[in-house]
Amino acid sequence: MDTKGEGAGHVYIISEAIAKRLMMAAMKSEFNPKDIKELSKPNIGYSSTVQWGVDEDTIELTALPAEGKDSSGETVRGYVFSAKHAGTAPAAGSPTIDRLLAHIVKDAETLASTAKFSKLIE
Repeated sequence: MDTKGEGAGHVYIISEAIAKRLMMAAMKSEFNPKDIKELSKPNIGYSSTVQWGVDEDTIELTALPAEGKDSSGETVRGYVFSAKHAGTAPAAGSPTIDRLLAHIVKDAETLASTAKFSKLIE
């Protein structure tokens, strides 16, 4: 399994609903919408499969609740994004998660304020 995060060190100050919309838009840029599945609770995110010949990789894109410090030093809550893949086609999965994370970070930075990451919220 390969896991990556993007926008390292940033918490995006957005709601869960906005995080889900951003992730769905990123997933639709890579996968057929009918092949995208929502992750089961308590996870927040989506998964799909990429095929490479007879091999396949399952890709998961998630939003993780987090705390950060804004520019005035106040504690704020938001989300960080993570992607991982597992399966027999890592040559297809790894570039896909790179593109997903680049897409979501670009959109999140356009829409939201950021804070310096402090910790994940359980």
